[in-house]
Amino acid sequence: MKIGFMANYFYPATGGMEELTFGIAKELVKRGHEVHVFTSDRKDGKYFGKEQIVDGVRIHRSKLWFAYKYYLKFNPGIAFRHLKYDLDVIHFQSFGFLFQDVAVVLRRLFTNTKLVNSPHGPFMSLDKYPLWQSVFRSLYVAFEYPVNMLYHNVIQVNPEQYKWMVKYGVRKDCIKFIPNSMPESVFAKASGKLVKKLGLEGKFVISYLGRVQKYKGLEQVVRVLPSLVKVNPNVVFLAMGGEVDGEYARLKKIAKELGVSENLVIAGRVSEDEKLSGLDCSEVFVLPSEWEAFGIVLTEAMARGCAVVSSKTEGGNFVVGPKEGFLYKYKDLDGLREALLALVTKDELRVGMQKHNYKKSKEYLVSNIVEKFEELYSR
Repeated sequence: MKIGFMANYFYPATGGMEELTFGIAKELVKRGHEVHVFTSDRKDGKYFGKEQIVDGVRIHRSKLWFAYKYYLKFNPGIAFRHLKYDLDVIHFQSFGFLFQDVAVVLRRLFTNTKLVNSPHGPFMSLDKYPLWQSVFRSLYVAFEYPVNMLYHNVIQVNPEQYKWMVKYGVRKDCIKFIPNSMPESVFAKASGKLVKKLGLEGKFVISYLGRVQKYKGLEQVVRVLPSLVKVNPNVVFLAMGGEVDGEYARLKKIAKELGVSENLVIAGRVSEDEKLSGLDCSEVFVLPSEWEAFGIVLTEAMARGCAVVSSKTEGGNFVVGPKEGFLYKYKDLDGLREALLALVTKDELRVGMQKHNYKKSKEYLVSNIVEKFEELYSR
């Protein structure tokens, strides 16, 4: 088959959606399919060029003229460039992007290409926004409603997403469940250099990996650190990922006020080897977000032998059960503190979860998931 993917960002840009899409695309190439990706030519000031073939994946990039925060991207080329290619399927990655919506309409009007979307989450998924953003969300959802009716299939990455999808115009009979996946490289051997670099030897490491911004909830972990340090002075909270809006400075200030500055370790943006090294030295991984559709970092942490703690999000509720770790309600500091204290103080409980998670994580390998996409595309 000739399969296209459309995403605002793609390799070598980094991020959960970028890495997820690249993993699926590469696996499809291995299985003999012709795979094209239509994306933007830059991210965070880095320019990637226009055309590239990586591991057999044909990448076509259009100019990103400007971007404001997450959703507002002015990249009109992405709406038209795909029309040069005769494709059996185009798989879009997200709702809420104007020029991708234009591409959907054009493909549906002028071709017989099958249209699939993995929105991962609803447009502007948080509960509260400033007034002007709330008005904008309402207007755009109304505009996008008929566009979302044009997809042949929409993929939910956890079993609860259909509840909001139908409110966004998706026909219920078009919704299919396929969980997110991770590449085989998540089991690769890591050098461990990050551990030495940050002085983590002998520490009880609780880690986080992902974008560091307010809604990701890292402040909650910092605020319960004093209780954890009281029972184990070697506890440190390792934060890995690029920051948004100066969030690291805010976390440092809170840690200083609470007297746990030495127990907050900031790695910042990390390489693949550093990511794996950071997870390897972690006893516990925490994902304290206000919202997550899946949280592929949870399964990556499980693959590196971590017990996990997550807020009760769509993704957390799906990935984390009693055998994997603990769930708590976002902003419930007592619930988070209780979960982390249990894992810090109860070695048998923690080790049992770690061993279980290593085995469980293999269910999410892309090699085990990609057949579901092939079946969907070929129907």
